[in-house]
Amino acid sequence: MADKFFHNLTLLDPEAAAERKACVLVRDGSIAEVFDDLTVAPAGSEPVDLAGCALAPGFIDVHFHGELIFAREDDFGAALGRTSEALLREGTTSYLATTVAFSAPRIHSFVTQCQTEMTQSRHRGAELLGVHLEGPWINPAMAGAQPSQAIRPYHDTQDNEILEIAKDSLKLVTLAPECEGVPKLIDRLVKAGIVASLGHSDARQPEIDACVKRGMTHVTHLFNAMGSMHHREPGVAGWALADDRVSCDLICDGVHVDPAVVRTASRAKRDKLLLITDRVDPPEAGEPGSGVVYNDGTAIRLANGELAGSSLSLARAVRNAQDFGAMTRLEAIASASLRPAKLLGIENERGTFQVGARADFVVLDDAGQVRETWLAGNRASSRI
Repeated sequence: MADKFFHNLTLLDPEAAAERKACVLVRDGSIAEVFDDLTVAPAGSEPVDLAGCALAPGFIDVHFHGELIFAREDDFGAALGRTSEALLREGTTSYLATTVAFSAPRIHSFVTQCQTEMTQSRHRGAELLGVHLEGPWINPAMAGAQPSQAIRPYHDTQDNEILEIAKDSLKLVTLAPECEGVPKLIDRLVKAGIVASLGHSDARQPEIDACVKRGMTHVTHLFNAMGSMHHREPGVAGWALADDRVSCDLICDGVHVDPAVVRTASRAKRDKLLLITDRVDPPEAGEPGSGVVYNDGTAIRLANGELAGSSLSLARAVRNAQDFGAMTRLEAIASASLRPAKLLGIENERGTFQVGARADFVVLDDAGQVRETWLAGNRASSRI
C-alpha cells in the first residue's frame, strides 16, 4: 500500500496552541510525519488534496447507546454494524457501546456480543473500543430515564461474574458512590484498569472524597441525573466543577445543559471537559405518546416528557460548543478526540497527530460539517 500525503489543509491538532497549515504523511495506517512547510508529495506517495478543508483526529464517543439498548439478541450483531457505519458518516471513528441499567443476564449478553464484534471486526465502520456500563450500580432516586427495576447495590458474589466476563472489553463504569458496595467495586475496577465514573448520584462530599481516593477519576454527563448546585450546598455538580482531580463529560445539545452553563463548565474544567452524545436511537415507530421513548426533534424523551438521551452527533456537539461561546475550535476538537482518548489511556494511539498514532481522521469544512472520515489511513466515508 502506497503512503498517503494529505495536503492543502488546515491542521486541527488538539495538542497545538493554534490551527496551522500543514501536511500529513500516512504509512501503513499510522501517522509517519507531519510537515509544516512541505508542499510536494514525497516520492512514491499518493497525494490527497483536501481542498482547503480542516483535518482533525477522528472523534471518540465514550457514551453512546444508539439502537443497541433496544436490539434483540438475535439482531444485536446487525445493530452493531448499522451503528458503526452511521457513526463513521458523522466523523466518529471509535466509541464505547453503552448500556443502561440492565439485569445481569442482559449485561452478560450485551458484553459477550460486543466482545465478538471487537475480536472479529465483522463490520466496516467506527471501531468499537469496548463497553461502558451505565448502571446498574446507581442511585434509584437519581435514575432519570434508567429502568428502575434493574438498579441494585453491588454485591461481590452476584456481580463478580459479570466483571470477570467483561474484563477484556469493559472500559468505563458509571456508578454512585453512596450506593452499597460501590467503594469495593471501585477497588476492583481500578485494579483492572477500568475507569470508575460518578453518575446518577446524589452523594455527599465525604462519600465522593472517599471514592476519589480509591481511584474514581471521572464524572458522567455533568449536571444531568445528579445532585444540583446551590450556593450553600454545592451538590455533586458543584463539587465536580471545583475538583481538579476528576474530568467530566457533558451533553452539549443546548437541551440537557443550557449554553450559559456549558460556558461555565468549560471555564471551570478547562482541558478536563469532554463532549459526549449520550445518544439514543429509538425504534422508528417512536413518536410522542406512542411508546417508551420518542424523538421530539431536539432530544429523546420518555412518554411522560422526561429527557432520556440526546439525538446528537459528536460533530454537532463540537459545533455547538463553539456556537455557545464555550470553546474555541481547537478546544472543541480536543474535547471530542484527545480528551476522551486520555480518559481511556489511549492518547498515544488516537485523538492525536503524534507520529505513530493511528491515522483516524475527520475532514471538516468551514461550517464544521463532516466531509470525509478516514480509518487507519483509508477513506471510509466521503461527502465531497
